[in-house]
Amino acid sequence: MEEEKILFYEKQRLTQWWLWLILIVAQLIPMGINFRKLYLAGLTDKPEILFSTVGTWLIVFVVSLLLIYSIKLETKITAQGVYARLFPLGFSFKFYPFSNMTACYIRKYHPVREYGGWGYKGTHNNRSLSIRGDRGLQMEFPNGNKLLIGTRKDRELLEVLKSLQK
Repeated sequence: MEEEKILFYEKQRLTQWWLWLILIVAQLIPMGINFRKLYLAGLTDKPEILFSTVGTWLIVFVVSLLLIYSIKLETKITAQGVYARLFPLGFSFKFYPFSNMTACYIRKYHPVREYGGWGYKGTHNNRSLSIRGDRGLQMEFPNGNKLLIGTRKDRELLEVLKSLQK
């Protein structure tokens, strides 16, 4: 891939404020419940219990937020094909050559209805890699398998695909 000219590149991250709010609240509520139980049991005056509870919670809280923050979908297109990875599920790019596709086009889709949401979703022959939105690069293969890669730059991607068809 280093020698190939990259015609299209996109990196998507989970940047929705409401998603981060849900993640933080989802961790604060159980911690509040735990503190209430410790308080009612009279254990909040014991520093070793309080320290181990707070320490464990902070570690889980920070690690889970860092893991969610590290999620990114990267897509690269060259004249030979499509490279994609959903990090940290895939550390290296997977290559999908145009020569192995029966179709490659941009389409609007329904993430929840068609794939069960965003992320690495779908069935063994109809997969989706997406972070957000409802537009994607649909690839179809001779064996009947399909892969949709979500994009926020559908117009730019369409122009690249049109230039490759010529």
